[in-house]
Amino acid sequence: MEKWEGKVAVVTGASVGIGAALCRALVEAGMIVCGMSKRKDKMEAIRRTLFGVKGNFNCIECDIRDENQVAAAFKWIEEVCGGVDLLINNAGVITKGLLLDAKNTTELYRTMETNIIGLCLITREAVKLMKKRDEEKGTIGHIVNINSIFGHKIHACVPGTKPLNGMYPASKFAVTAITECVRQELLYLGTKIKITSISPGLVEGDIGTLNTSHDMIKLMPKLKPQDVADAVLYAISTPENVLIHELIIKPVGEFL
Repeated sequence: MEKWEGKVAVVTGASVGIGAALCRALVEAGMIVCGMSKRKDKMEAIRRTLFGVKGNFNCIECDIRDENQVAAAFKWIEEVCGGVDLLINNAGVITKGLLLDAKNTTELYRTMETNIIGLCLITREAVKLMKKRDEEKGTIGHIVNINSIFGHKIHACVPGTKPLNGMYPASKFAVTAITECVRQELLYLGTKIKITSISPGLVEGDIGTLNTSHDMIKLMPKLKPQDVADAVLYAISTPENVLIHELIIKPVGEFL
């Protein structure tokens, strides 16, 4: 991680769970971290625990679904921090209801706008600044999309029980596709910016992990947020000529 010391990282969904663990890990590694979330108070609480570490933590209140807020956030990052070297697209939501529920239109839009559109808006702005860093300093940026095992397979439900999936797997399948599409676009643009998709299994304290009251979910082992943060550190620590494009991590004993 020495190559990242003093570099600038942007982490979305930074206030809780995986995002909070990522912010702590990156700051402790000496990075200048810009956390983004709608819940600035929770990010401020994280910052108060990071006294005496090598890096620095900036709290940016931002709804990633709002193009104007995203543009303003990256304008601030460029002016104050000088650019972006690492982006971790971690923000995400899960729909609770069925796809066919006529009353869940708001939830459908919220899931797609956060998990897909927001990710694209953030990535677009970050790449602009990463390209500038490459041109000015020769630094190679890295994008990490926090995906899910549900972005690779639709898991069957127990007959007679309510399906657990909803719109969430569709949004994560999109992240799998977007990761490859962006990789191809970065090649076309002639940049060496890397992009990685990391797909965890079930995670403790995650974004409302499906239906946590379901007996099957209760019985399953789960990863800790720090496990996912460790996987990110592993993926971004590779040499310049090595790309970990896809990484799936599961807790031992998970049967999804």
